[in-house]
Amino acid sequence: MGRSGNTTPVDVVIVGGGPAGCCVAVGLRELGYEVRLLTTRRPWPSCEGISARTLQGLRSAGLERALAEVATATPRRAHWNNMQTEANAEHLVLRREFDRALLEDVGAAGIPVLAGRLLQRETTDDGVHRLAVRLEESGTAQLACRFLVDARGRGVPGREAALLRGPETVSLVQVRQGTAGNPGSLVCSYADGWAWLAMLADGTRFLQLTVESSAQSPPKRAGLERWFQEQLRRIPEIHPWLDATRGVSRIFARGSTSILRDDLVGANAIRVGDAAMAVDPLSGNGIFQALSSALAAPAVINTLLRHPEDSALAQTFHRERVRHTFMRFARTGRDFYRLEQDRCEAPFWQARQGWPDDQFAHPETAPEFLGLHERPVLEGERIRSRPVAVTSDQPLGVWHVDGVALASLLRDLPEAADSRASALLQRVRRASEGDRHRAERLTAWLRRYALL
Repeated sequence: MGRSGNTTPVDVVIVGGGPAGCCVAVGLRELGYEVRLLTTRRPWPSCEGISARTLQGLRSAGLERALAEVATATPRRAHWNNMQTEANAEHLVLRREFDRALLEDVGAAGIPVLAGRLLQRETTDDGVHRLAVRLEESGTAQLACRFLVDARGRGVPGREAALLRGPETVSLVQVRQGTAGNPGSLVCSYADGWAWLAMLADGTRFLQLTVESSAQSPPKRAGLERWFQEQLRRIPEIHPWLDATRGVSRIFARGSTSILRDDLVGANAIRVGDAAMAVDPLSGNGIFQALSSALAAPAVINTLLRHPEDSALAQTFHRERVRHTFMRFARTGRDFYRLEQDRCEAPFWQARQGWPDDQFAHPETAPEFLGLHERPVLEGERIRSRPVAVTSDQPLGVWHVDGVALASLLRDLPEAADSRASALLQRVRRASEGDRHRAERLTAWLRRYALL
């Protein structure tokens, strides 16, 4: 880890060294910015399951060392609504090793990494952030930057900054050790919540209970172990995975409440990852969600710093995409909760089967093309306004299909159905430039929205 007490402003300081912060750091460095990353070590041992699309996101971000820490896919089993399934798989990753590899990726990009935490921030009249930080090696120091990226995760201060907040939820985590066996994971529902357990090949098990968080439950440090064990006794489906195991860590509690922040972006600051939006762990992969806002953030920041005339456009782009992603994952989580019908009257399940709303996560009717509209899009290294195809299932719009701008196909079409179809087919042939597969993909998109 590096160290610094320099108060001469650098371009960007990123607070938080998880997937989102590291992704933004590497992306900004590639754009030529002087970057510093401030991070703290994860306080508890953790294992997460990630999907194949997360691997694609890590690869796109250039985080190859972190990618190498991800294990091969293992079976994911479920006991839900009194049914047992084995429908998919997930890649298990140890977060401490994964986070260490992320910082190695950042260091390899030539970015100084500072071990410490942010204590206080003041912003001067000229927009420079003055940061008081506590470094692990040298105590209190000062940093300064033109732009600040908050990537501290869901525990970032500022409860009042939440635009939307779901039912209060907490996850309790314990590491257990047993005999070696086939790796895999298991998710189980029960009356007061749900459990997730990941087993590694060496017999290490990561056990997580997700339950309602209130002033009375779960108990604080005193009585937590007894309460935790009582919960486990109420989940018989998990017992075979825990036989002949022993706890090798204390029980850690971490917030799992869904939160959408209000202050997502300004002229010289931005939130990314879980600091921008954090969803219930049942809703989907946490690392993927963190990357979802971080991959485009360097272009947003680049626009804000080098093209201030498009500042409003860049801010709209970030806000719309974070909020859209949050609602999509929140509704997906709600639908998972609704699959549990056997316990739907229990308070834990009632609170989560109707939040955040009753809108479909995915349209149940055939998707419709709603027209061409100007929207902010990511073009190269900045955010620009371009005409995109807005559809009922893609309200933010679709700019390209297979590298072809949809506006070039859909602008100024004849009103008559036969003439429109003929014009579209001619435009597809020109746009595909003899590439049969591109023509097929363009045609499939047009047919999906009843344009052909």
